[in-house]
Amino acid sequence: MPRFIGAFFIPIIMKISSIIFCASFFAAVLYSCSENKQPATVQQHNEFADSNDASCSQETIKDPNNAKPMALMMRQLAANADSMKQQILRGEQLDSTRYPFIRFYLVEPTDPNVLEPQFYENARLFQEAYTELFKHPKEQSKYHNLVIGKCINCHENYCSGPLKRIRKLLIQ
Repeated sequence: MPRFIGAFFIPIIMKISSIIFCASFFAAVLYSCSENKQPATVQQHNEFADSNDASCSQETIKDPNNAKPMALMMRQLAANADSMKQQILRGEQLDSTRYPFIRFYLVEPTDPNVLEPQFYENARLFQEAYTELFKHPKEQSKYHNLVIGKCINCHENYCSGPLKRIRKLLIQ
């Protein structure tokens, strides 16, 4: 008789457990979707920005959390340049297979207005300097600084935000 009772109640307990779990999950999702997660300062900033949209002639694009492909590639270039700097300072020779050229100028930028002839010329000059860096193993510091100089020249005209970080990549 006890086996029969256990066999009878186990499916009922399982169904009740499933119902409780589903109800809890649904309540949690409903609660999280209805809650306003922005702090008051962010809300105030958004309201201020919305009220000033009509007076702005050009939208300023700044969103580090939703970076465009070019910004992501630039970050990789910066990481590579820092790694190359450290390698040069240790007296090690750079290898172009470890640091292949990244064709950042072929992908979507954060601000599409930068895609003009001067930008592409800057990219070409950067690529030339980058290629030369690996051809001169005895003068890597000099050529590394020439590459970083090309970055600085371009960023003085387009996207000046990372200039401080870029200047730190120079070898003194």
